[in-house]
Amino acid sequence: MNQLNRSLIFLRAEWRVLAFGLLFQFFSCFGRTFYIALFSPEIQGAFDLSPGEFSYIYSAASLTGVLLIPWLGKLIDEVDLKYYAISMVLVLALASFSISVTSSIAVLFISLVGLRITGGSMMNHTSVVTTARHFDKRRGMATAICSLGVPIAEATLPILVVILLVRVGWRMTWAASAILLSLIVIPIVYWILRPLPQVLSTDQNHGSAGNPTSPLSSTRREVLRDPQFFKLAPVLILPTPMVTALFFHQSTIAEAKLWSLEWLATCFIIYAAATVVSSLTVGTLADRIGARTVLAWTVVPMIGGFVVLAYGTSNAHALIYMLCMGLTTGARQTITAAIWAEIYGTQHIGSIRSIVHTVSMLLAGLSPAAVGWSIDQDVPISAIVQTFAALLIASSVLAKFAVPTRR
Repeated sequence: MNQLNRSLIFLRAEWRVLAFGLLFQFFSCFGRTFYIALFSPEIQGAFDLSPGEFSYIYSAASLTGVLLIPWLGKLIDEVDLKYYAISMVLVLALASFSISVTSSIAVLFISLVGLRITGGSMMNHTSVVTTARHFDKRRGMATAICSLGVPIAEATLPILVVILLVRVGWRMTWAASAILLSLIVIPIVYWILRPLPQVLSTDQNHGSAGNPTSPLSSTRREVLRDPQFFKLAPVLILPTPMVTALFFHQSTIAEAKLWSLEWLATCFIIYAAATVVSSLTVGTLADRIGARTVLAWTVVPMIGGFVVLAYGTSNAHALIYMLCMGLTTGARQTITAAIWAEIYGTQHIGSIRSIVHTVSMLLAGLSPAAVGWSIDQDVPISAIVQTFAALLIASSVLAKFAVPTRR
């Protein structure tokens, strides 16, 4: 009962930051791969593109956005949070509107850049950095709560999009997204953040982020000179491009495995539920035993999911595959905020996290095209995911032997 009371006090005291993080994570999904991929057949038909050609355009747009991540990621350490956040939502809304009205491939490309740099990248970064900076003792749990926005979106948006595609078409669906972001989300974000200072702080009862000038805080340059950083980073970097590639080509995978798209969309509910359970569990573990202790184990479920995807063909295998993907995704969403703050402090966390985020998004931009090319060359899906599994095993072992020194 005491634990419940403490949790309720925590939620009541910190609801603004938690609500902002959850809201930003939810609406970031308008620029995430799983959401955009739902429109792939319609976009390919409207612009007369093959699956491979669309994957190349999508990858090029993602890579173009990556060029801005080091600057935008560092900028959050320097500017007022509410204006930074509102700018992200505004760009996402403009990109959504542009894609709903254009018949030009050039404008389609620019729209995809806007979707990927905001929803697919910086909105998640904003939520994670804000949470990591604001909390200390309950950083893992706070990050887990905020990250619930993504699985909620993954459980609801695919089904909603399938309905809207039938009722109003793909262009009106994107237009509705733009209206929602502009007229509802932006005012809510401003209302939530308006009372908060630029440098967030909390009282000692709720675990503040501590003094940002603490000697524990390291600069980006110091982090890049730490060899342990390069042992820890791969296990955080690799899952994103792998999930991005597989979700982008989910239609091809479903066809190869004889799964219906409707069944695969239904499996996203299990994926989302697994993400929630994993995020909350890992958040609690990170607060109790440390993010570094948990980190190496977070990719184990995904490795198992790749094995199931490589050899399974039944509907049950699709369910298990999505379950395993969700467990690692949820764990990673929680750990990514806690690990760098735990090791390098919070003053420069936006700048530090942008290093990993840049590399992750660079690979996420390349991975759909790389997998698309492999599929065009008749490389089996099983061979692709077996390679993914081997890379994750290597990254987990590397992280397990990393012993970073806290500064």
